[in-house]
Amino acid sequence: MDAAGTAARMGVTVRASVLVGLLAFAAGCAPDPPDPDPAATPIRLRATADGLFAADGREILLRGLNARVEGLFDVSFDDGRIALEPIPPFGAADCALLAELGFNLLRLPVNWSGIEPTRGTYVEAYLQRTRDVVEACWDVGVYTIVDLHQDAYSKHIGEDGAPLWAIVPPPDELLEGPLHDLEERRTSAQVLRSFGSFFDNTDDLQGAFGDMAAWLSAGVADLPGVVGLELFNEPVVFDDAKLAAFHELVGERVREDVPDLPLLFEPDALRNFSDSDPVAFPWALGGGIYAPHHYTEVFTDNWASGDVEALRDSVTAAAQEARVHRSPLLIGEFGNSPTAPNGPLWFAESLAMYDSVKASWALWLYEEWSQGAWGLWDFVEGADGPERGAFRDAVADLVVRPYPQAIDGSLVGFSWDGVSLTVDLDGAGEGTHTLAAPVRLWPGDLAATCDGVSVSVSRTGSRAEVSCAGAVLTLAGD
Repeated sequence: MDAAGTAARMGVTVRASVLVGLLAFAAGCAPDPPDPDPAATPIRLRATADGLFAADGREILLRGLNARVEGLFDVSFDDGRIALEPIPPFGAADCALLAELGFNLLRLPVNWSGIEPTRGTYVEAYLQRTRDVVEACWDVGVYTIVDLHQDAYSKHIGEDGAPLWAIVPPPDELLEGPLHDLEERRTSAQVLRSFGSFFDNTDDLQGAFGDMAAWLSAGVADLPGVVGLELFNEPVVFDDAKLAAFHELVGERVREDVPDLPLLFEPDALRNFSDSDPVAFPWALGGGIYAPHHYTEVFTDNWASGDVEALRDSVTAAAQEARVHRSPLLIGEFGNSPTAPNGPLWFAESLAMYDSVKASWALWLYEEWSQGAWGLWDFVEGADGPERGAFRDAVADLVVRPYPQAIDGSLVGFSWDGVSLTVDLDGAGEGTHTLAAPVRLWPGDLAATCDGVSVSVSRTGSRAEVSCAGAVLTLAGD
């Protein structure tokens, strides 16, 4: 962590000198995207400065998890090298569990190396596997973000991401598993050099990436459960201008083929350490979703300080950054070890802050059979390798909670006090609101009020439908 911390401190110093005043400037910088074609994309979400909206005009809030999926998270080799780590399977039953827990979002990491192992040649079977997961989750009402993911640039020198041909210059050393040295890989010379070449657009790497991203987007754009494409997970660039240029180049290429597709974008990965971003170059393309990660003090000491204000400051800054970008806020990753002394408090305080700023989010991680073994499941060593073990009730208890999923009109705010969900509305809607009502929390009947008057609740699994044209809607177990 020393090298990472040094890089973080350097990055914070550099970023502090970059037009911080633009935090007050950005209103009107990014145009709203074109209206979706209802005939082509009847359920495509629309991202605007005011939030995420469905085709019927209801405001949408997304809550769920990330999942590394066998066959998509590309960590194996075809030249005899040992695979980096075991990746769990994920299918329809897992999507159904997300819905049962009250979630409506899967953030699905996919890898450039799996899509385009040879330059200019795209793997149709990989696309089909991606489509299969998206469709399985949408069958139970769970949306999917397709996330072009990387960790330490590439599986050949890090953990996952770019294909071998996109490592420029070629690597000094090809690596293999088992992966026990990820932090050392993240700050290795060949990884940092590869990021430098990519964000300098050496050998038109970004052009190739943009073509790949456009092919992938076009391949999933007909699926109604797709929220959008995340352009690059945790970019390591140390230069706001270069990151903005990358987003614009790749985003414009994707929009050539899918004009109305929401695009998720992140700040430099240094924000994981600095907990703020000066946003020197506000999002320029419209239809964007700002998707920073939130790991305040997690990678140093699992938040041993217990500094609640540091958590709150990070989330407050993220919400302000989203306003600068004129984009809704989605915390694309967050998490901590639930067994750490301050782990439960970290989750409680962070989730309350996400609620206070109306942030969508995706927990890291659904299931992991290696490294820190975060997630909702234990794993055991079977005869043929790791297998799923017991469900981690303690982890589920930290993150399963009610929230508004779809609001007719505008969502002013909401809060959860451990007993009841209170939703503040603008009173403009006359239709039905959809609320997450997890059966894990409320296995029995539900009770709702609209401006203090009891109203009926229609429930299907962990979703509740309630009509309220008033200002305050509450939901609780009866």
